[in-house]
Amino acid sequence: MAAIHNWLIALAALATTACAAPQHRPYDPAQRERIQRLAVLTPALPEEYDVRMVVHPGESLGVVGMLLAQGDMLVKSDDFNDAVRSQGFGNCRTSFRQHLEAGLSASGYELVPWKVWRPHGQLGFMDRYPTGDGSVDAYLDLYSGLVGYTAAGANTPYRPTVYLNVRLVRASDHRVLYQDRIAYNPFGDGGGAITLTAERGYEFRGFEQLVARPDHAMEGLQVAMRATGEALAMQLR
Repeated sequence: MAAIHNWLIALAALATTACAAPQHRPYDPAQRERIQRLAVLTPALPEEYDVRMVVHPGESLGVVGMLLAQGDMLVKSDDFNDAVRSQGFGNCRTSFRQHLEAGLSASGYELVPWKVWRPHGQLGFMDRYPTGDGSVDAYLDLYSGLVGYTAAGANTPYRPTVYLNVRLVRASDHRVLYQDRIAYNPFGDGGGAITLTAERGYEFRGFEQLVARPDHAMEGLQVAMRATGEALAMQLR
């Protein structure tokens, strides 16, 4: 029960993240010439991949049904993570950062990994930024509440899904230069985010098919994570 309770708290935080995109602030092209060296702050990313169903059949049965639905998704998430780990894939946080930065490298900026401490399990932008020492021009603050596979309902396919929240802060005075959210395979209107359509080659018609092909499923997630980084690079050009 403790595990389900903790997961429900995480799910509530995720729902807030998914529905309320950070306030959009476009990147001023005039800043492009002044900002060349980006410190990529340690992102706030989930450790494990999530398997979700937006409208789960169990939720129609009231509170008990909702608990059963959340428990079912928790078990599916655990089984999926076990399957990908058995194939030698690393955890979500490491993989996402690797593929995100590979996509972001197309921006033409010099990227500098910058280690910062974030409260465990907290999803959001940093409250305070490092004091600028002149070695970098801006801080790139990233967090994600969802990396994994999502189905709209019981009769729809699972597709790779990524939500990435982005803020670019000038190092000298902590002015926010750019802020937005990028959503790969969003549901609804994407909450005002920059939206990316999932590639159809990575659809799975049921959870059994998804967990039976962890190599292909991870390939789909890698495509999604890299595409998210490339979309961010496009915004910063």
